[in-house]
Amino acid sequence: MATLTPPPPAPGGPSPDGHPTGHTAATGRPPSGTAGPAPAQPSGATFAQAAPAQSQVPGQPPSRSAPAQTSMPAPGESSPASGPGGGFAAAGSGAAPGGGAPGSGGAAGPAGRGDAATAAAHGTSAGQGREGGSRSGAGERESAGRKAAAVVVAGLLAACAGLAFDGVFPLESLLPVVGPAAGGPCVLALALSGRLPLWGTIPISVLAWLTTVSATLFREQAWLGFLPGPSAAGAALTGVRDAGGWLLTTILPAAPGSPAIVLVSFLVWAAATVAAELALRRRAAMLPAVAALPVFAVAVVLGVAGGGTVVPYAACFAGLVLLLGLVRTGRSPLAVAAGVPLLALLVLAATVVAPVLPIAERPFDVRTLVEQPPPRPIKGVSALDQVSAWLQNPRRELFTVETSSDANLRLAVLDTFDGVSWTSSAGFVPTGGRVPGADDATRETVEQRFTVQKLPGPWLPAADRPLSATGTDLVVDPATGMLASTQAREGLTYRVTSGIRRYPAAELRHATPADDPEQRRLPDGPDGRTPPQRARLGEIARRATKGARSPGQQAAKLASYLRKHAVNDVNAPPGHSYRSIEFFLTESKRGTTEQFAASFALLGRALGLPTRIVVGFRPGEKKGGVRQVRGGDVLAWAEVEFDGIGWVPFYPTPSRTRSGDGGDVAEGAPKQAKEIEQAINDSAGQAEPTPKPSTDRPTPPPVPDEDASAGPLMWLAAGGGLAAVYLLAVAIVPAVRRARRRRAPSPAARVVGAWRQTVTRLRTAGLPVTTGTLTAGEVAFLAERALDPAAREPLTALAELANLATFGDTPVDAADADLAWRHYAAVDAVVKGNVGVLRRAAGRLSPVSLFG
Repeated sequence: MATLTPPPPAPGGPSPDGHPTGHTAATGRPPSGTAGPAPAQPSGATFAQAAPAQSQVPGQPPSRSAPAQTSMPAPGESSPASGPGGGFAAAGSGAAPGGGAPGSGGAAGPAGRGDAATAAAHGTSAGQGREGGSRSGAGERESAGRKAAAVVVAGLLAACAGLAFDGVFPLESLLPVVGPAAGGPCVLALALSGRLPLWGTIPISVLAWLTTVSATLFREQAWLGFLPGPSAAGAALTGVRDAGGWLLTTILPAAPGSPAIVLVSFLVWAAATVAAELALRRRAAMLPAVAALPVFAVAVVLGVAGGGTVVPYAACFAGLVLLLGLVRTGRSPLAVAAGVPLLALLVLAATVVAPVLPIAERPFDVRTLVEQPPPRPIKGVSALDQVSAWLQNPRRELFTVETSSDANLRLAVLDTFDGVSWTSSAGFVPTGGRVPGADDATRETVEQRFTVQKLPGPWLPAADRPLSATGTDLVVDPATGMLASTQAREGLTYRVTSGIRRYPAAELRHATPADDPEQRRLPDGPDGRTPPQRARLGEIARRATKGARSPGQQAAKLASYLRKHAVNDVNAPPGHSYRSIEFFLTESKRGTTEQFAASFALLGRALGLPTRIVVGFRPGEKKGGVRQVRGGDVLAWAEVEFDGIGWVPFYPTPSRTRSGDGGDVAEGAPKQAKEIEQAINDSAGQAEPTPKPSTDRPTPPPVPDEDASAGPLMWLAAGGGLAAVYLLAVAIVPAVRRARRRRAPSPAARVVGAWRQTVTRLRTAGLPVTTGTLTAGEVAFLAERALDPAAREPLTALAELANLATFGDTPVDAADADLAWRHYAAVDAVVKGNVGVLRRAAGRLSPVSLFG
């Protein structure tokens, strides 16, 4: 802070420090014509010294003089007298340089007189006062521009935090919500700055937010489509209240148009409001970023269960925080522009390195701390019971699908058998679009658009394993990928993105069944007694798979046996109980796809294979880009679960035109299923059997786990990359800053740059010259005590030169600039001679060196 000193004494009288007025203290500059005052010295903030009066020899031009008292802020700091824009304050003359009384354009004497004589008596001309006034106005404009820039960066931070909800909501839904929520408060804060107190801006901001969400999210409830009436305001506040719980208990990302997105608008608006007000009302450089940090944290916590990633947004958020620091610490536009490429490099490095960090593979999901609602079972007639009815009405139009794929369409997965009927144990949960639970296998992506016609609900068809689904009131079973809707009706449309699985035939030959007792269980009869048919089914299964050397070959042989053993007859009686299947296999040998699929599932379980039944449809008749699926297209098949592979489909239903009497053509089987069975059956027919495992065989050496060895290497590579980027930054930034200061366009700028570079050097050496209350004398005292007495003289002389460069009435020249940098070199030599290498290295590697 500026230190006021008494008015200068009369010529010849003693000065406040005891020196006669004609005496000039050593300043490191040769005295000009007459004895003049010792110029005031800058420091980390203020150099307080009473200035002797200026004696003027008649007939000689006035010598250089500086204001009696000045203050020199440390780099990146603002003197309290200079205002938020930075600059140097003067004391002793009763005014800032050239300032006079507040609002005046001339100089003011000790008694407040603004005449030229008084100004001349104190070494300040009226012209200098006008020049100082214009400099002060420029500083105020610079301060206002810096504040506006800080508000803009604060708004960008809030917007970045809002876009981090990309894993919670679709990005196309976030953009029109986050933009107004981040920009609106910034515009309001700049418009109301200085006009209203903080408490007066709060109700205006709340009303503006309600208007914004009424016009963007709740137009149907708003007055005139944008005014926040009671309905719109109630819907917005209710959405904010309930959104958190809903997002924690549903499958993310949320569906487009979900009212829960109002939570993002509320959080971003609040963060932008607080950040903008802090940028305008507080001087702490990084404080506005704190407002957006909780919003970003909420996005990260909720987004773990979503399908997106926050890594790019985290990198951008960190870059914007650093940019805010550059803007708020008083850097020039040129310095800010020079720092942007470095920030971009750091952001790019973080974006590349973060995904390979081990912690990125298994992020913590806060949903594990929340009690999830139990999956909701949906009751309805078993899809397998409806197969015969659809076959009896083959021209009945069930639904249409727009797709380029000819894959079969799954309707229901039936995995529970009670001895009489197959049902589904699926539990359905709401989804906003994503269908979780898909394995990591390679899949071919297929897009579909369905329109329901006469298909009874509640289940909805989709190709293979849905990855995402959007529609009205859709629910999904994460375990099987089944889709359903409680509002299934004629005219319902929905979209599905499916992944068509490709199965490796070579792996299936030697695959082992999954350890899933529930999917291998053959239950007792309804009366609780063991049905006699179970033993009979076991005999048939062993006979059908004779010669198979692996579970995969057992499944393939079983499907082939059924296709050859019975006839596909759409008029066969329905039913798939123990008794019905035994009759089908041993007596009638005629059945629909219902009996063939159920027979495979029961025979497979008799062999110890985990099986289930899928009811679906063939792709239907294609007309243009639309396929019409009818009742006659219904198809049932079975699936077997293999360890490490998953559920593999097998098609035991023979073709209606070639079934029985040795025919082996599967009804509705895709090309890949035929290739898999063919490859497995061919290997089963080879003469040389697979050798049985022996306990005498030596244990093969363990195969190195590539993933385990790659983990530490990735960690080391990531840490090494970040360290290299940081070392590059601390090596380049200080050197570029020092060169820019030394090659400044004007001598005055080079002198001030030498002072700032010196203070930065002392800081990185560990001296506590970081506050705005230290005078240059105090800085020199600290340096003398911590380093060596030799540091006091170059510091004092350099401070005087900087004062003259800033406040003197005569410009400094190139010789003065060279002298200032020699003083810096002297201080640097003292630091190197008295501060250890490790301490200097720690200061050089400190983040402080990036903002010196």
